[in-house]
Amino acid sequence: MLEDFRDAGLDIAYATNVVADDLYVASEPDPGEPLDIVRQILVPHRLVLRSDAGVWFIVPEEAPAAVRPEAGADTGAAAEAQLENVIVAASRYEISRDFSTSQFSLDRRSIQTMPDIGEDPIRVTQRLPGTAASGASARAHFRGGEESEIGIMLNGNWLFDPFHIRDYQNVFSAIDARAIQGVEVYTGGFPVRFGDRMSGLVLMDSLEPENDTHNEIGLSVYNTSLLTAGSRGDTSWLFSARRGNLDLVIDPMFGQPSYFDVFGELAWELSPAARLSVNALYADDSVELVLETDPAEREFVTSDTRNAQVWLQLASEWSDSLASSTVLSFVDYSNVRVGVADDEEKMIASVRDLRDTRQIGLQQDWIWSPSDRHRTAWGLHVVYGEADFAYDANAEYFELQASYVDRPDELVRSLTASPGGASYALYVSDRWKLSDKAILEWGLRWDDQTYTKLGSDSQLSPRLSLMYRMSENSELRISAGRYHQSQAIQSLQIEDGVTTYHPAQRADHLIAGFHYRTANDTSLRIEGFYKDVGKVRPRYENLYDPLGIMPELQPDRVRVAPTSARAQGVEVSADRTEGPWTWWASYTFSEVSDRVDGHDQPRSWDQRHALQAGFAWRNEKWDFSAATSVHSGWPTTSLSLAEVGIDDEGEPLYEATPGPRNAERLPSFASVDVRLSRRFDLSRGSLLAFVEVSNVLDRSNVCCLDWDIDDNGELERGVDHWMPLLPAIGVLWEF
Repeated sequence: MLEDFRDAGLDIAYATNVVADDLYVASEPDPGEPLDIVRQILVPHRLVLRSDAGVWFIVPEEAPAAVRPEAGADTGAAAEAQLENVIVAASRYEISRDFSTSQFSLDRRSIQTMPDIGEDPIRVTQRLPGTAASGASARAHFRGGEESEIGIMLNGNWLFDPFHIRDYQNVFSAIDARAIQGVEVYTGGFPVRFGDRMSGLVLMDSLEPENDTHNEIGLSVYNTSLLTAGSRGDTSWLFSARRGNLDLVIDPMFGQPSYFDVFGELAWELSPAARLSVNALYADDSVELVLETDPAEREFVTSDTRNAQVWLQLASEWSDSLASSTVLSFVDYSNVRVGVADDEEKMIASVRDLRDTRQIGLQQDWIWSPSDRHRTAWGLHVVYGEADFAYDANAEYFELQASYVDRPDELVRSLTASPGGASYALYVSDRWKLSDKAILEWGLRWDDQTYTKLGSDSQLSPRLSLMYRMSENSELRISAGRYHQSQAIQSLQIEDGVTTYHPAQRADHLIAGFHYRTANDTSLRIEGFYKDVGKVRPRYENLYDPLGIMPELQPDRVRVAPTSARAQGVEVSADRTEGPWTWWASYTFSEVSDRVDGHDQPRSWDQRHALQAGFAWRNEKWDFSAATSVHSGWPTTSLSLAEVGIDDEGEPLYEATPGPRNAERLPSFASVDVRLSRRFDLSRGSLLAFVEVSNVLDRSNVCCLDWDIDDNGELERGVDHWMPLLPAIGVLWEF
């Protein structure tokens, strides 16, 4: 009978040892809402429903009120979850693995038939409240932070730069969405176990095959993919390979973006209490992009990247109360970027940028649960790395590009660096169940780095989280803490002439969130956040054109050196699933600014108002979904032009002066994306065919400003745009 309610759209989870096959309906329930009927049939068996973030768990009467499995965990064992599985911190979301069929829920599960470019598990996080993204890149900003402030972990290992086309907007991630079981996202307030990131986390677990063997072959505009997974005895495996297809659909005169990635996991159950897995991720890019095809204005860049990551993970249960996880990792990374611009009316430039990084790391985490009211965790993380940089560039500027104030007519830069050293981290956390309604967790983390040559730059990060269940349908979560982020060894800003590392940045988070589920099963969530950032690392930005393929050589490049930064806002979201229908919506009001020379300047991705919304409908064969993203225009800067003299040939000399940085706004951004798919049963497996359109209304969303001097000596402003209408089709054979 419970399965009938599941088929009708009621999200119920239970353990088979709690709801055994021999349980029966003791008496005919009274008519009513589905939840009321389920409660009636559970009462004789001393079972109750517990709601947590969109899922109703069937648990014994004496079970804790708020339990749910971690990302990737088996919901069938939810009722057996212990204190460590209770989510105490605020700002946490889960996104289920199958983006074509899973449910979107802003407070737990996400994205049912979600239309997204390339079915990317990293891109899909851009639908969450508090994110800012252009749509051109797979990377995003969480609550005002920089893109680099988000850590990405797969199967317990921190991933190293897992993106394709990294030298031009990081268009796709190197993770196959079909190989992922679940995605857990923190947009702030994450536990002390995770460090060296200031804004957020994306945590992923690979697919756990349900059958002995599962295979997939996919073909779409974006990728050709192959996946096989299975288990036999104590051994399980997963292998995924993808080839990007953009080089097959883009006119060769505009470049050849060729790339592929491979991921594999092989695991052994060494004993009932020990599991060993070997993981490998390899991504390869050979990309040529041409922005200007006219020989008189030719501009192109080539980028070759090799990114190999291998890690071993050992999970051990030493006793009923003590468990550990050990990860040994290796990284070998290389990137070569060569670019040329040959426009005698703007800029003649060339660049050759070589980067190599090698790392070995050890991470160990321990959990001790002496009782169902107390849990202690501790661990360490050690990484040793070496990097080599060789950078050579020159640029000569003409006309308007040569007229920028304080910009030399010519730039020559030739630099090398070979840093090496280690980073260390230790942490401890303690979680207490104060009552049936309240759980408290405190933690302390210590980090240090030796490759920066900053002798006294170790960091301490205290954190505190509280969860209070106000009623069966409502709960309050509060998180406060300090977060640090060091400058990674591979992120030396050598392209901008910097050959030393900066001290670690610091961010203090304060977050309060209230969750409520209404009588008609609508999930409501409101969350307020405040983030104060100190020791802000200077960064380099382009005032007018963030899409340049050699951004460090453009004349609008500026150094931004804030003394502090601040992000604050409120997020309101709601979602509901009823039968075949799901809808969801969120609204965020936020302000994100840097303190520069005693004045507050909006960060370049500040969006005061942001709306995310969508709906999905499905039946046994068809899926349809639509999603929209609307936000205030991002800040921009004005430019003025003044004639300041005459040159030796009698031509006027100009001086171009940028206005106050980010004092103006681009037009608002809006995009509507849709996806339609149909599943066909075959004699062997099934075939899924889909069509997807991004920016279906073909709205011209302004991204960039293009300034020039017209024939009358006046300043002329042009605009460029983000992604236009992008259709895609594809098929997936599962067998």
